[in-house]
Amino acid sequence: MNASDANVLNVGGGAREHAIGLKLHKDGVKNLFFCPGNAGTESIGTNVNLDPNDFEALLKFVKESDIHLIVVGPEDPLSKGIVDFFQIHHIPIIGPTVKAAQLETSKVFARNLMARHNIPQPEFFGCRTPHAAQCSQNVLGLPVVLKADGLAAGKGALVCKTEEEWEGAMKTMFIDKKFGAAGDKVLVEKCLEGEELSVFALCDGPDYRILGTAQDHKRLLDNDQGPNTGGMGAYSPTPLATPELMAKVEKSIIGPILQAMVDLGCPYQGFLYVGLMLTADGPMVIEFNARLGDPEAQVILPLIKSSFFNLLYNAAQGQLAQNGLIEFYDAYVVAVVKAAGGYPDKYEKGNVITGLDDPDLQTRIIHAGTKKNETGQIVTNGGRVVDVLGFGATLKEGINDVYRLVDKVHFKDEYFRQDIGQGGLRHKE
Repeated sequence: MNASDANVLNVGGGAREHAIGLKLHKDGVKNLFFCPGNAGTESIGTNVNLDPNDFEALLKFVKESDIHLIVVGPEDPLSKGIVDFFQIHHIPIIGPTVKAAQLETSKVFARNLMARHNIPQPEFFGCRTPHAAQCSQNVLGLPVVLKADGLAAGKGALVCKTEEEWEGAMKTMFIDKKFGAAGDKVLVEKCLEGEELSVFALCDGPDYRILGTAQDHKRLLDNDQGPNTGGMGAYSPTPLATPELMAKVEKSIIGPILQAMVDLGCPYQGFLYVGLMLTADGPMVIEFNARLGDPEAQVILPLIKSSFFNLLYNAAQGQLAQNGLIEFYDAYVVAVVKAAGGYPDKYEKGNVITGLDDPDLQTRIIHAGTKKNETGQIVTNGGRVVDVLGFGATLKEGINDVYRLVDKVHFKDEYFRQDIGQGGLRHKE
């Protein structure tokens, strides 16, 4: 199918979905729909005011609108079975089934599967009680990471370097139950040391294509201080991802995990996010996600020169082998997230965003938590509000470009990190 003839539904309403839409729009897809979308997606498609988890209502819309492909952005609909539902109705859809999505939705499942297939990862224990967690910490010794087993919006990993931090994490997980049912089971993992990077692949079961590499900046404050967030910025590609490293990652991690899923009877189809730590013993898996990262999607997708639509359409039908090697632009992309004051905890919504009409920003703004109010103004509607993109022939040029632009858009109590990409620069130097 030609991109220009396709009707595509993007499920989700954040920056990742806006970035996916922008790439498909550039590929020539004229009829884009977003459920629910945001103020940015309105400029390239049609927002659909439906609950992404109301599959029957979505099916009615899909049939009425003659949708040819569904692309699922966030993890929640995946965990609830959106892919299983639409596969039954023979609608091409990008994303893993409920069983395959356990690579993200159950960290204990993923760790145990990796252990059975000798995929490099830290020492770990799966626990159901505070006593079992404490015994595991005694065995591993500090530092450790205490993780909620289920989905926790990217904030369910608590790094504990001291006994005081461990006690606080145990209280957060077991007494305060900050992560709800996601924390009914936990992982206690040996804390890895090294550089982090993310590798992204598009999979159709046994086959895959690497979409790109990136480094995310999870902590709220400069120099990786403060609480974990959904991500305060990213850049791509990362100089850490040398050809030698990527060959090792594909051979020891991506290939084996996809074969493991085939052997389980639930081939993995969709986006696969591989979070890695480069340790003295080689790359180890921090986590898998069953989706594109956010803000990583915003920096890897603009670098794909090949037709993203063709890749997705073929992957949804198990025919990714029809695509040759992906072509990439020789450039760097840097994203800086502008967040609402108080994020990742309590923050205001409804504050007017100014500067979006600046000519320099027309192709450089990715909307995350935004919407139009009753008077047509674009206002804040989430913790991470907008991403600003910078481009350059070198990483330094990309960083300079993004920080030249980031101060053109404003809203009340805004916050952003000043050091996105600096770790990559230090590595190159």
